[in-house]
Amino acid sequence: MFTDAFYVPEDRRRIGAQYALRIFLGSVTAWFALHSFGHQDPLWAVISVVMVSEPQLQSSLLAFRWRMTNTIIGCGVGIAFLWGAGPSIWSLLFALVACVLISVWIFDAPTGWRIGPISSLIVMTPGVLQHSRELGLHQALMRTVAVLAGSVIAVTIAWVLDVAIPRLKLRRGTT
Repeated sequence: MFTDAFYVPEDRRRIGAQYALRIFLGSVTAWFALHSFGHQDPLWAVISVVMVSEPQLQSSLLAFRWRMTNTIIGCGVGIAFLWGAGPSIWSLLFALVACVLISVWIFDAPTGWRIGPISSLIVMTPGVLQHSRELGLHQALMRTVAVLAGSVIAVTIAWVLDVAIPRLKLRRGTT
């Protein structure tokens, strides 16, 4: 009875181990890669690794697509409102509304549409708090670079584990 509470089916253990391995490898890679290029805050790259990592390559590619689409929407809308309407709480709130509508109405983003408004918040908040348009632009560029890097790393790890390694094993005649 007590041991049943800790029982995890084999397929869930395998999938959990795959997620853990992919996220670990991707996070280590993202952290050190961004630091080696002088990017001091790899947080968003690591978050993107977690968001895009999937046990299968096709699922990672789909997650990558929506992660990038919604990040670009959020950063773009945030910059547009920051520069067009100025750094204020009202421009930030209207940017959030615009992100939701663009993500859901135009792009029909079924997955991760919340990333757009969150990206706008991240882009705009430093500018709103400091009454500076320039802080938002810098934040948008750094965030987009980090998200792109982390997402590409996650997809690359999925490709290596799902395609490259099995092909090598096939060539060598091992399984």
